[in-house]
Amino acid sequence: MNPKPISQSTPGVPVARERAHVVYDQATGAILHVHHSVTFDSGAAHAESHHARARRYAGAGADAPVIDVDPAEVNHRRPIRVDTATGAIVQG
Repeated sequence: MNPKPISQSTPGVPVARERAHVVYDQATGAILHVHHSVTFDSGAAHAESHHARARRYAGAGADAPVIDVDPAEVNHRRPIRVDTATGAIVQG
């Protein structure tokens, strides 16, 4: 006698948010590190913020500037930097 199989999946579709956290040099706009994160609405809180983790992986200090952008802005082969006046990703 075989019992009915029990579903092993989570009901519903978890909502995921993907972001890129860009650590950059405030003086030049040069990008030091790009850290990607994926969070879920029902996920547990992290002990370390995404910005703190990005700074740590970049080897940057606690005051290094970080901007959050859509991953598509940094997922390509074109050279990019941060415009220090606007805090936006620009090409070149």
